Amino acid sequence: MRKCPSARFVGRILLLVVAVGFLGRGQAALAQVTAKTLIGKAVSDDKEYAEIDNAIARFKDRDIDGCRAILERARNNNAKLPPPGVMMAMLWLSVNQLSPARAELEQTVVKFPADPEPYLMLADLAFQDRRVTDSSVLFDRATQLTGSYAENPKRKRDFDIRCNAGTAAVAEARRQWETAQKHLATWIGLDPDNAGAHFRLGNVLFHMGKESEAVEQFREARKLDAKALQPELALARLYDEEGKKDVAKKWIEAAMKAAPQDSAVLLAAAQWYLGQNDLTTAQSIADKALVLDAKSLEAKIVRGVVARVARDYAAAEKFFNEAHVQSPGSFPASNSLALVLIESDSKENQQRALEMAEANVARYRENSPQQVSALTTLAWVYYKLGRREDAEKILDQIARNNALSSDGAYYVAKLLNDRGEKDRAKDILERVLTNEAVFATRPDAVDLFEQLKKN
Repeated sequence: MRKCPSARFVGRILLLVVAVGFLGRGQAALAQVTAKTLIGKAVSDDKEYAEIDNAIARFKDRDIDGCRAILERARNNNAKLPPPGVMMAMLWLSVNQLSPARAELEQTVVKFPADPEPYLMLADLAFQDRRVTDSSVLFDRATQLTGSYAENPKRKRDFDIRCNAGTAAVAEARRQWETAQKHLATWIGLDPDNAGAHFRLGNVLFHMGKESEAVEQFREARKLDAKALQPELALARLYDEEGKKDVAKKWIEAAMKAAPQDSAVLLAAAQWYLGQNDLTTAQSIADKALVLDAKSLEAKIVRGVVARVARDYAAAEKFFNEAHVQSPGSFPASNSLALVLIESDSKENQQRALEMAEANVARYRENSPQQVSALTTLAWVYYKLGRREDAEKILDQIARNNALSSDGAYYVAKLLNDRGEKDRAKDILERVLTNEAVFATRPDAVDLFEQLKKN
């Protein structure tokens, strides 16, 4: 059994723990910050919220000094509150400003050396950056401080939960399943109604070879939270990750049998079959999901993806356009629609594709998770419009940052082929076709690869 995690595996664990909410205050960046966000795990008295609301208002008005002064006064008046630097860090994270947030936490470690929370937040941030060892050391220190912390029982309980959840995440990333199980069980003992804890324990038990116990935990998670992944789907994904496609398929079929009227389950199944390049089955299941919920944005997008992979651009345009009209702010809808429209012979459609791609690049700038995808799409639109130098500049920059997607790799191969660098193009295509089961431009990549092999 491997002791060191691959980057891909750590990334999957990170997505899992973020999805089930262990990262605590470090995840406030994605939510609307309120007084309860800042102090709800420290006090239950609503009277405290008014002053904190005032501080948040000052922060929104960019009165940083005024905000800090209010938080310091509040902490001086009530020692049960978190240190001011912790609350300031949460506010900085709420606007995605990591550097000032880290600076606040570093200062808090000095000013409040016995408080576990700055260590917990720094551990969360380290884990998000995939610095697993740094995160482990910080969680260990937070655990030590929590053991002797006695200022506020409400905060102490929160620290105990977060220490165990975080330490378990480190163990999961390192595939140290017994250690992870121990800490997840402790977390559940403290917070038995937390669906995320049960789901993660199910994941760990599966890797320990305890399938039936894993299913029990997945069922418990589903009972506690209707939005939790269906148990059969959870097993299917785990077996799929292990490369046991036949077993995964059995669980996919079991999932659809258990919930034949659940469009979310059907869409997950459709995406699985799409991943196996079984476009006929994927289309059939996606169509059933649309019958169950004709207004489902996700169903329209999944159905459009199936059509695009099948190179049925007319159908893909129909579904992506419906999704875009329904939700103009949906990046998957607008990005996919641009990619389909640029394949059209219509100058009007091509111009629309260019406008949509440029708008997405303007909207999703640095630090946005959609940035690379938006830039990659714009590069391909430029290429299809004959602006190859513009396309090459974008793709070269993405490649230098090691951020190329499978589709992006195909686009690069096309550019290299056009320049006569056929061996380099063939090498890129061979790697991407070997490592990826399916991606939107895979049929085109296969065609180009076969053509290059003949030359």
